[in-house]
Amino acid sequence: MKIGLDFLANKNLYREYKRRINVREVLEHYNAENCYEIAGADGTTEIVHSCLLDRVEPHHRNGDRNPSAAINVEKKAFVCYQYWGGDIFHLIMKLEQKERLSDILPIVGDFLDGATAGGETFLQEVEQLLSQGNSFSLELPEYSPKILEPWSYSHPYIRDRGITLEASSRLQIGYDPETNRIVFPQFWDGKLVGWQQRSIPPDPRWPGSSPQMPKYKNSSGFPKSETLYGAQWLDTSGTAVVVESPMSVAKAHTLAITNVVATFGAKVSQYQIDYLKQFPEVIIWFDADNAGDLAARKVAKNLYRHTSVKIVVAEEGKDLADYESAEQINRMIDSAVPAILLLSQWDKEKNAKKKCKQKS
Repeated sequence: MKIGLDFLANKNLYREYKRRINVREVLEHYNAENCYEIAGADGTTEIVHSCLLDRVEPHHRNGDRNPSAAINVEKKAFVCYQYWGGDIFHLIMKLEQKERLSDILPIVGDFLDGATAGGETFLQEVEQLLSQGNSFSLELPEYSPKILEPWSYSHPYIRDRGITLEASSRLQIGYDPETNRIVFPQFWDGKLVGWQQRSIPPDPRWPGSSPQMPKYKNSSGFPKSETLYGAQWLDTSGTAVVVESPMSVAKAHTLAITNVVATFGAKVSQYQIDYLKQFPEVIIWFDADNAGDLAARKVAKNLYRHTSVKIVVAEEGKDLADYESAEQINRMIDSAVPAILLLSQWDKEKNAKKKCKQKS
């Protein structure tokens, strides 16, 4: 992956705020119970305590009265040995049940030591760090693979979508009977970093998810913008086909097409775009709607100077998952248009619309 000066500057800024955050104040704020300190193997200090996450995501039978969680004072890292591990920012995001760091900034500001600037400056600096234009990514959390065990069987809806049991098992797609939703686990660098659940439409053969909306639900703190679904199967010396949904990736794997990744929707981050720069060719296949068009333009504009980029002109109401054969999918991929041509066409259409408005 290509790393620029902006990335390094933002990472240093992130590390500075991580260094300054006071974990003892965090534990006090959330009323952590049964706390005691021990020396870590590397000379650092760990505060053992009853798992705070159990309050918002229950996973201990006895409320963790015999503490199984710990937070490292110097490393600012949290772990529940039965469930999850991540840095202090992701812990706070989970406790506040927020998906984005930007949502917890006012709270984080209260936990900082050795401030070199006021709270207002802190918010401005971190909001700039998280701005749409930079390529910075937080250090990602990690779940215990045991989390997936209760979901380790396949719902017939997956078969109904034409996805084989082999492909489903390969991607570890599961089913959560409690929420009645399909589960797409997300792995990054070999670690389970979260999951996305998809609603199941009602059918005479099975009950649908209730409620149906939102269609997709993410685990708290899900690193949606810092990862791509299915990336572990990519060959960086070949072509990457980029789609919107994990379901499309699953269908591609069913048909032995393994160079497909998903962005988890039409909102594409600069970090995801920068990740794609390492491939010699990128083919964008987003949905034929306004959100998909805008996302395709954004990716193409940020990629075409770095690598070969093509865009599939999608059929109305169809994505990759709606095709039944590898031949059909490959035909669509082969029909992809060089991005520079479509960008030029879109610019002309945009200018023409501006002229029409000016005349009227």
